[in-house]
Amino acid sequence: MQPPVPAQPTNVEQIVREAARRYGIDENYFVSVAMCESTMNPNAVNYGYSENGVDYPSGLFQHLTNYWPARAAKYGYAGASVFDATANANVTAQMFRDGASNLWECK
Repeated sequence: MQPPVPAQPTNVEQIVREAARRYGIDENYFVSVAMCESTMNPNAVNYGYSENGVDYPSGLFQHLTNYWPARAAKYGYAGASVFDATANANVTAQMFRDGASNLWECK
């Protein structure tokens, strides 16, 4: 069960830092990954990389869009957009906590 989510910060870096703290990830490291992946832009899409010609890395931590719905559902954000910074940061932090950081190129 996921802990209650406090009032949502408006600053993207704050969102990333809060997700890192919530799931025991080093804040500075997690911010650096978000900067590398999307320049901290929750609306980023990488059209230069795709799988099967249709699945582009998107959002703050650049999740492949075909994988996002299952990941979001698994970690308590079913139905959230990959472009929702809070959902993206919290799902990614939980994935990192669970040992899946190897899925990201930025380290």
